[in-house]
Amino acid sequence: MRLRLPRFVDVRAGEGLPVLLSFLYVACVVAAFLLAKPLRNSLYLREYGPNALVYAYVAVPVVLWVFVTVYAAVAGRVGTRKASVGTLVFFSLNVVWFWWAFRTGRFTLLPAAFYVWVNCFGVIAPVQAWSFANSLFDARQAKRVFGVIGAGASLGAIAGGLLARFLVVPMGGTVNLLLVLAALILAAAVLAAFASQRLTRRDAPPRTRRPPRPIAHTLRSIARIRYLRLLAALAVLVAIVTQWVSFQLSLAASARFGADADALTRFFGQFNVTVGGLGLVLQLLLTSTVLRVFGVGAVLLLLPITLAFGSAFTVLVPVFLTVLLTNAADQSLRFSVDKAAYELLYLPLPPEDRPAIKHVLDVMANRVGDAVGGIALGLLTGGFLTLPGAGYGLRGTAAITCGLALAWTLVVWRLRSGYVAAIGDSIHRHRIAVEQVFESSSPLSHESMAATLAGDDLKAIRDVLGRLIRTKAPRAHPELHGLLTHAAADVRRAALAVLAESGDRSARSAAETMLRDPDLGVRTQALLYLARDGGFDPLRWIVDVGDFEGFSVRAALVAFYAAPGRSRNDEAGRVLLEQMAGSADPRDRVEAGRVLGVIDDPPASILDTLIGDPDTDVARQAIRAAHARQVVDCFDALLAVLVRPEVADDAGDALAAFGDPSVPLLESALADTGVALDARRELPAVLVRIGTPEAERALVAGLLDADASLRHRVIASLNKMKQRHPEREVDRTAVELLLAAEIAGHYRSYQALRPLRHDPTVASALRQSMAQETERIFRLIALLSPAGSVHDAYVGISSANQMIRANALEYLDHVLKPELRAVLLPLIDTHVTDAERAELAEKLLGAPQPSADEAVATLLSSGDPWLRSRAEIALQRVNDAPAGADDQTPAPAEIQGGVGAG
Repeated sequence: MRLRLPRFVDVRAGEGLPVLLSFLYVACVVAAFLLAKPLRNSLYLREYGPNALVYAYVAVPVVLWVFVTVYAAVAGRVGTRKASVGTLVFFSLNVVWFWWAFRTGRFTLLPAAFYVWVNCFGVIAPVQAWSFANSLFDARQAKRVFGVIGAGASLGAIAGGLLARFLVVPMGGTVNLLLVLAALILAAAVLAAFASQRLTRRDAPPRTRRPPRPIAHTLRSIARIRYLRLLAALAVLVAIVTQWVSFQLSLAASARFGADADALTRFFGQFNVTVGGLGLVLQLLLTSTVLRVFGVGAVLLLLPITLAFGSAFTVLVPVFLTVLLTNAADQSLRFSVDKAAYELLYLPLPPEDRPAIKHVLDVMANRVGDAVGGIALGLLTGGFLTLPGAGYGLRGTAAITCGLALAWTLVVWRLRSGYVAAIGDSIHRHRIAVEQVFESSSPLSHESMAATLAGDDLKAIRDVLGRLIRTKAPRAHPELHGLLTHAAADVRRAALAVLAESGDRSARSAAETMLRDPDLGVRTQALLYLARDGGFDPLRWIVDVGDFEGFSVRAALVAFYAAPGRSRNDEAGRVLLEQMAGSADPRDRVEAGRVLGVIDDPPASILDTLIGDPDTDVARQAIRAAHARQVVDCFDALLAVLVRPEVADDAGDALAAFGDPSVPLLESALADTGVALDARRELPAVLVRIGTPEAERALVAGLLDADASLRHRVIASLNKMKQRHPEREVDRTAVELLLAAEIAGHYRSYQALRPLRHDPTVASALRQSMAQETERIFRLIALLSPAGSVHDAYVGISSANQMIRANALEYLDHVLKPELRAVLLPLIDTHVTDAERAELAEKLLGAPQPSADEAVATLLSSGDPWLRSRAEIALQRVNDAPAGADDQTPAPAEIQGGVGAG
């Protein structure tokens, strides 16, 4: 069953003012440009004719280069937004000067200068307007609102065309329209200044004044990164193709209207009104929907394919109408659908790099295309400077334009995957940054421990030694040997204990010296250290020194009797072990467990007793002995102590050490509801440690367990298994079945949440449980796809940064299968409300919205005991009964803090 998503409004709460101001800013800028275009075309064509356009095309990049250099220096001093406002004021004053100059008629090259000025304005002002919009919205917002903002461009096109069409006579001719143009540009400056004061992007970092980035640095970045190279190629091709299409219209219009400047102004004005209206309809009705449904890449293909067909048609039928239709398609699509999609291509770039890259590509690369196109056009038509032209007319230039449009199509096709990869890189960088922060707050590294042990801070040394003693397999730092002669007795004792646990036997000579240490604890630890080695006779030292703690004497004797050779006496050793295991002194029992780990064939019955000992140190030593000696007969005892968090990790290691032969037993225990649930929850980690295909099969068999927490651990364990063995294929049928169930359950949770949202206790508990559901969904998706990318996306949607979340959603929007995307994205998109999700659940599941009583009953039947306790509190409140002490019960640690999908 396909889920039909509701039609989301384009402008949501909190976005109204940014969208309105961006809309008006873009509208004013485009209206000014499309009013200037007819004036530019008519004045230039009247004075020089269409073939002279190639010189203006080449001059524009040269002038822009000078302007951009000055602009970058100013922006670096006053900031981009202030520089943009100043630029618009400067342009407005320029227009007033042009009006005066045309009125006085003192400059021969004035029409050429005005043509170049209009082209420069048409590059810089729209780039500034769209850069402003880019700074306000993230990728997901942009897909919704750029269609509306782009409608401002279409509305501006209509306004500019109407002004050119109907004011040319009342204003007293083409030249006087320049005053209207100056007023429009000034209005854009006022809007930009107001918007700069009122608006900043949410989640934007604090503004800091940075020195302008050198253009050479940006050019190196573009040359190094494939995605940016494709963007540069796109900018150049767009400039050439649109320039040539526009030249063809100028050629046809000049042939039709001759040198009548006012007639040319009216024609171009009417043309802009018509295509602007068409663009506005496309913008409002299609852009946002098409972007959301088909994606950026598909939308960007529309314009080059259309121009390729239009140019091909012009080749076949080279008349005014075909040229007019091709230009209409160009302008209506370029300022509406294509422009909105094109601006989205910059959103995956790092915010700190985006302005410089966008500036270089939109201004410099585009103008390089203009220069190359202008020179090539001159050589193909009437010549360029002293070089003769090939004499191509309308049909010849259209044929080449068709080929260039096809090349444009190819670049866009490659950009489709590049866009997704660029977003993937952005969220991957975020995940790496998060993990680095986590690692920086992790326990001391080996290097820092070694430095501490070699230092003089006694408190820090004791702290590190304590950590090493509690470690399962401590590292034998060379610095420990230096501590065997430390002034503090507890440091000497602890250092030797760590060496003993690490298996380092190189301190034997020092330990023999320490048998005569003035401190009883040190002598005892030295005796235990030496007793682990064969060839050591504890009786001689006991008689000689005579002062050791009793447990150490018994432990040394057991090790002595169990050692190979003439002194071996298994019966005597067993008697001593039984006495130690039954001793009331926990130190005796601890040493019994330690000795069992160093003798051959330790008795399983004694180990079982010690594994179940209530003293944590005793149980831990016995578990490690069972691990070291592979005592499979201790399986049940080890399984039983998995419920004890303080020794569960050691018990899991011991069970995993049994390998594949224990997998059937582990699988059976995983499914056995008679086994304690806390113990069953530890078994998936044991199977991961085993890591064989049989262990993976046992995990898959546990995927459908009713207990949500156990199911969560099974899924997480399968994720780890996939990371370690990516070559293995998981049972996709089982995973997809569970994924569908988890998504359906998550939707059902929103239905349960809706009537209970006013009860903070239950709502908070349910939301934490739902967060775990989301994590399970992503972990399951990771099992069916490249796990690293899904992990990146999960970390991204969990981020507090709105831009990172939006990039993660955009990435998922492109990489997920359509049927999965349709049901998953509404669950994680922050712009979809809980109420909308509950409504979607009713449509998707066919289940009606439950009442409060039904929602509580659903929670009471949950497999999560903590969630049930919250529901019981809600039931008590419904019945006006006082809440019990469980009202303050904290959430289980597993729910309080989830992990990423990796």
